[in-house]
Amino acid sequence: MKNARTSIIALALTALSAGSVFAADMTSKTREQVRAELAQAQRDGTLIADGQTGATFRQMFPGSYMQPATMSTTSRDQVRADLMQAQRNGTLIADGQTGASFRDLNPSRYPMNNMQALGNDGTTVGMGQSNSNVKSN
Repeated sequence: MKNARTSIIALALTALSAGSVFAADMTSKTREQVRAELAQAQRDGTLIADGQTGATFRQMFPGSYMQPATMSTTSRDQVRADLMQAQRNGTLIADGQTGASFRDLNPSRYPMNNMQALGNDGTTVGMGQSNSNVKSN
């Protein structure tokens, strides 16, 4: 009987301490704060649209909401260096409709890249030329 009483007291003390912890987490918000949170949730599409599945408006209508921005891992200096390299190589897109690069439109203005310049035996092969060691079908 004494063990049952001790366990009941311990259980009651645990429940009281847990209740005070949960009460400490509850902070009162003003009406304006709640309205601002509601307006933000409406803009983000994070409000629950379907009570049965718990789907949000963003999940049901993804085209209606902007996608969150993703962080790039490339530094600004690296992006600039890549741009300058693409300008030198002519790999920038020159024609948005066809997707042609500057190299495609004016091949004589840009040097050949290493993959095009070397043949199978290491000799230089120009554009439009074939290496004599390569077998044709």
